[in-house]
Amino acid sequence: MYVEWLRKTGEPLYGGGGIWWRRYRGALIPAAAGPCFPVLGHDEAKRLLRESGASFLRYSAGPYEEETQWWYVVCGEYDFNKLPGKMKGMINRGLKQCSVRRIGAEWLAEHGYGCYGAAFGRYRNARPLPEDAFRREILGTSGGPFENWGVFVGGELAGYCQCIMEDDTVSTSSIKLHPGFLKYYSSYALIHALCEQYVSAQRRRLSNFTRSISHDTRFQEFLGKFGFRKLYCGLHVIYRPWLGLAVRMAYPARGLLRRIPDVGIVHAAGAILLQEQVRRSCLTIQTRIGLQPPHVAP
Repeated sequence: MYVEWLRKTGEPLYGGGGIWWRRYRGALIPAAAGPCFPVLGHDEAKRLLRESGASFLRYSAGPYEEETQWWYVVCGEYDFNKLPGKMKGMINRGLKQCSVRRIGAEWLAEHGYGCYGAAFGRYRNARPLPEDAFRREILGTSGGPFENWGVFVGGELAGYCQCIMEDDTVSTSSIKLHPGFLKYYSSYALIHALCEQYVSAQRRRLSNFTRSISHDTRFQEFLGKFGFRKLYCGLHVIYRPWLGLAVRMAYPARGLLRRIPDVGIVHAAGAILLQEQVRRSCLTIQTRIGLQPPHVAP
């Protein structure tokens, strides 16, 4: 469903390892809405990088019972009555002060930019799109496998979530919360509504995708309060030769980056080196528990 929609929008897709891949911020990643664990051969990886022009290819392996530094965040069961009393109290406060309902892409494109822009005040090293680009992006999801939810305080949009629908999995592709309304427990009301609708009522798995490399908002720790768990897995990264050489040379000096303001190219380099650190840690665990290493040499 998601892949068909991507194809209809004209986004380039690349086949390999039995799945489709798409470009995302210079990387080639699986074109999947939920957890995905492809097996990829050396020749296929080289072909995919060559055809796509991506700087590196990234995918997950597993899942593993052993704890790793790479994970998906998923919720497969949700029962409000089984939550701790304090958690139920905060959700109830949110439900009393907020309302949560489905919203259309057209409505969100027209009325959502204020909330979207305000949410970036909580992020580091991220800038909002211009308003016209935001509207085009939201309107581009109309008619696709998406459902949008808004949380409101009075008549004001306090936050929203865009969800990708894919068989038995629903993935939160974008969650934006206006910091000015968090005191009304808007985040609790919104996530509770999503869990009630998709996990409790529809018996689907709700996913917040993988660990973030570029940004640390601690939002996935917040989701853990609702019963989301980390689905631990391995991380495989295949670089183009020039980038692989640069990563190997810079990796020993990665600690020096912490002494430099984390902006611009420094932030981008830090994200690449953190990704490499996670990749190496996962490879160490794979070796220790006797799993075969990836088919592609780092």
